[in-house]
Amino acid sequence: MADAGNPRARTALVRWLHRSGAEAHCLARLIDRPAPEPPVIVLTELATNADRNGLTTDFGGAATSALRALGSGRVLDPSAISWLAQHGEFSSYDAQGAPETLTEVSVTFDGQAYHCELTDQRLLPAAEAGSWFRALDLEPVPAAVAGLPGSI
Repeated sequence: MADAGNPRARTALVRWLHRSGAEAHCLARLIDRPAPEPPVIVLTELATNADRNGLTTDFGGAATSALRALGSGRVLDPSAISWLAQHGEFSSYDAQGAPETLTEVSVTFDGQAYHCELTDQRLLPAAEAGSWFRALDLEPVPAAVAGLPGSI
């Protein structure tokens, strides 16, 4: 589904089996950028996802599911995607007023799935995150989730 904020974006609610053994979910958005820039996939932590199944503790699992959901019918090089994790007041019920943040995540692809560790994640400074937000021009998270079929 297209993102109303950015016509170059595809949006999906992604579900996966978290490494904790429980089902997890997040908002996923694929943004095509003009060549030679690689596409970006932003995975957003949602408050409806249980804390024990957080995005950052199984980013590889979420990324693998996001690629399947957003890459269907497209040719995407799994090793040429920039990955970002997004958090904000929409990520936790007790985070009202929290600023939106972006974390750059380095993943490796083994031909079947993505893998990463917490040490592969870098919280972006506010100025750098602001540049990404302006460049990506994403629809606000509540509106993006509300427009998805099967949303929570």
